[in-house]
Amino acid sequence: MIAARTVWPALIPFAAAVAALGLILAGLTLVGYAPGEVLATAWRGLAGSPLRLGIWAQEATPLLLTGLAAGLAFRCGVLNVGTEGQYLMGAVTALAVLLALPPSVLSPWLAALAGAGAGALWCALAYGLDRWRGVPLVLSAILLNVVAARVLGALVEGPLHDPTTAAPQSALVPEAARLGALLPGTALTLAAPLAVALAVASWLVQRQTALGFEFTVIGLNPVAGDLAGIPVESRRRLAALGSGALAGLAGAFQVAGVTWFLSGDAQSYGYAGIAVALLGRLHPLGMIPAALFFAGLDISGRQWERRLGIPHDLGDVAKGAAVALVLAAGFFRGRR
Repeated sequence: MIAARTVWPALIPFAAAVAALGLILAGLTLVGYAPGEVLATAWRGLAGSPLRLGIWAQEATPLLLTGLAAGLAFRCGVLNVGTEGQYLMGAVTALAVLLALPPSVLSPWLAALAGAGAGALWCALAYGLDRWRGVPLVLSAILLNVVAARVLGALVEGPLHDPTTAAPQSALVPEAARLGALLPGTALTLAAPLAVALAVASWLVQRQTALGFEFTVIGLNPVAGDLAGIPVESRRRLAALGSGALAGLAGAFQVAGVTWFLSGDAQSYGYAGIAVALLGRLHPLGMIPAALFFAGLDISGRQWERRLGIPHDLGDVAKGAAVALVLAAGFFRGRR
């Protein structure tokens, strides 16, 4: 009985992912696509060669980092839905540092620290509005997402603009200041193993330290935590700052090792990271396969559209279905 109670929650995300893919395959079969061909196309795009595996890991890295950011906050009862803005502020701050500093092997790591700091400060702003001005954190964080997007647009069209083009984009990061690729032909950098290490470290803190226990207690029942002598407010503040730092770090690594520039409509992974955290049931290690699942759907969606004519948005449908199934399973399990 104890083993079943331990194993079953870990199987819920896996079952949800399989069920979501099954629904997609069933729908495609009804409109005339062969399931075997659909799966084979996805497999070749994901794992057909070491190069494809490297690209898969590369695309999962920012999803994992933003998922860890959301999970850290949610486990402590801090509803930080502002990871989108924190990611963008981390990215644009890192870019500014990379363009300002003399290129060197230390440049990307200094930029990563600056990006993490910018993400933490952006989350601190939302937390401060909630704590001292009575603006609900969910509302302030969402509004600051919009502000961050506007700040990014103003900077790439102003101080960071590339003078060689009229397009709203920044200058390129010098090659000597970029994170080097671990696998030739990809943008897979040291950010990938570092993200996995951060997931493992987060799990160890959660399981083996008093701080992790306090975060869990506060997330489950802050009143009980307060009565037990846990400094609830300071722990929530720490969780918020750590969450913003992880989201900002994701943006910094993306600029330093993958895109090397920013445009006015730069892709962000903040909202997707929240979905990764939910699919992983806020477990740091569960977010690793969740990030791979989401990245795999993105890559597979592009392959399906290119080779089979299937709209790539179908991958987003599968993501939504998987998260909805996990939430529904959690609800019914809680009712039981």
